[in-house]
Amino acid sequence: MSNLKDILARLMLAAFLSCCAGAGMGTAAAGPLYSVRIDTATLGSGPAYLGLYFLGLADAAPASATVSNLAGALDGTADVTGTIAGALPGPLVFSNANGGSELVQGITLGGVFSFDLTFLMTAGEVGSTFSWALFNETAYLGADGNLGMVSLQPGAAPGGAYLLTNASAASSVQVVPEPATMWLMLAAIPLAMLARRRRMRHLP
Repeated sequence: MSNLKDILARLMLAAFLSCCAGAGMGTAAAGPLYSVRIDTATLGSGPAYLGLYFLGLADAAPASATVSNLAGALDGTADVTGTIAGALPGPLVFSNANGGSELVQGITLGGVFSFDLTFLMTAGEVGSTFSWALFNETAYLGADGNLGMVSLQPGAAPGGAYLLTNASAASSVQVVPEPATMWLMLAAIPLAMLARRRRMRHLP
């Protein structure tokens, strides 16, 4: 009877792994969630701009970037180039078609700005990049260029690779695992405990 329960537990885990793997085998692959935080307390005061850029070459694999929960002292209406669906505070869905899309939003310096970022990418060989920057009328703020960037490389690994570059102390990024990964971890815990309990019972 004990052996039967062990076998059933292993079959349940195998079935769960199979379902999770199958969920990611479609035409598009989702990456992790990036939680971006930009602290402008040391960058002065007054008006400035937050730029969000999703750029791809002409032959880049079709992809989208979704920005949600954009928070902070936003000022006025955003200037949009390319294809971006949605409205602030999000979700805003950026397309990498025809070279990409960008959003420039007026802000007031002195506080914290934050947003969540996720991607959906199809198969292909050429990647895209999503970056964020702060600037005023004369110069970049916090870094000599982008504060941070995520590179999507669809040919680098199954489902693509997501490479994070954080170039400034003013910007911090927390990477949250994919929902499927978190569910897998949560489901595996009771199964692992059950297997451990079974092993403990057989110890002398």
